[in-house]
Amino acid sequence: MFKLLLWYTFLTLLTDAISDHLHICQHRISMKEGFYVYDADCSNYDDQALAKARFNEDRELWIRNGTIENIRQLLNGSLYDITNLKITNFAQEGSSSIAVFPIDSMRFSILDLSNDGIEKLEITEDDYRLTHLDVRKNKLTEIGNVRHLIKLESLKVDNNAIESVSLDDFKSLWDLLVLSLAGNRISSITATEEVSLLKLRSIDISDNQLTTLDVSLWKFPQVSTFYLHDNSLAKIDGLRGKFSRTWDISMGGRNNWDCAWFDRLLEFLKSDRQFAMQMFGDKPSCPDQTRMDGFVCCNNTTNDITQ
Repeated sequence: MFKLLLWYTFLTLLTDAISDHLHICQHRISMKEGFYVYDADCSNYDDQALAKARFNEDRELWIRNGTIENIRQLLNGSLYDITNLKITNFAQEGSSSIAVFPIDSMRFSILDLSNDGIEKLEITEDDYRLTHLDVRKNKLTEIGNVRHLIKLESLKVDNNAIESVSLDDFKSLWDLLVLSLAGNRISSITATEEVSLLKLRSIDISDNQLTTLDVSLWKFPQVSTFYLHDNSLAKIDGLRGKFSRTWDISMGGRNNWDCAWFDRLLEFLKSDRQFAMQMFGDKPSCPDQTRMDGFVCCNNTTNDITQ
C-alpha cells in the first residue's frame, strides 16, 4: 500500500508580520490509518505569551514573519526543550534581521537559519550536539568556529559573502557528509596539512571566484558528488589518486580549462569508473574548437593531470 504524505497548509504563514510578535509553527509527522500526516499548529506570540509557552521536543519548530530584539533571550527561555528549530526569512520586509546568532548545539540537533541577515555566528567551545546547520542566504563573511561542531553531518553556507576557506577548520568534523559553499566570493581554499573527512559524500564549491585549486591535502575517499562549475579554474592541482568514488561531477560554466589537462581528466574518469558530467546553464560562448563535450570551455596551454 502506498503511503501518502498529506500536508495541512497554513496560509497565515504568508501574511504580513505583526510588530513585536512572532509567528511560530509547530510541525509533527504522525501515522493515521496507514497515512503519514504532517500537521502544523501555528500561532502569533507576543512577549507575554512567549514567557508562558512550552513547546514539545518531538516537534519541529518554525519561526518566521516576526520581529525580535533579543534572540538570545528567546532561545534561553521558551525554546529550551526544542531540538529541531527553523528561524527563517527574518531578512525579509516586515521582520528584523539577526546580526549575530549564538549557536548552542548542546540543545539543537537541527538548525535552519536561512535568509535571516546574519553577519556573524557565535560558536562556543562546548558545542557538540548539532548535526545539521543551514545558514544559506545570509551576510556571513566567515564561517566561524565550526571546528567545535564535532557532530555535524551537514553544513550549508551557500549565498553568503565568504572570500576564503581554510579546511583546517574542518579537521575535527569526523561525521560530515555534506559540505556546500556555493554562491559565495571564495577565491582561495587552503589547508596546511592533510584533512581527512572519511565520511564526506558531497562537496559544492560552485559559483565562486576560484582561479586555482589544490586538492593534494584533501583526503575525502567517499565523495560521490563534486560541483565546481562557474569558477575561473584552468586546472586542479594534486588530483591524481583523489575522488576515486566520484561519479557526479560538474565543471562547466565560467571555468576555462586547459584543453590537454581536461582531456586527460576525461580519459582518467572514463577508464576508472562510471560518471555523470553535469551541465548547468547554457552552453558557454567559447569557440567550437575550444569547447569540450559541448559545454566546457578550454584553452590550449599545456598542463599534466599527474600534478
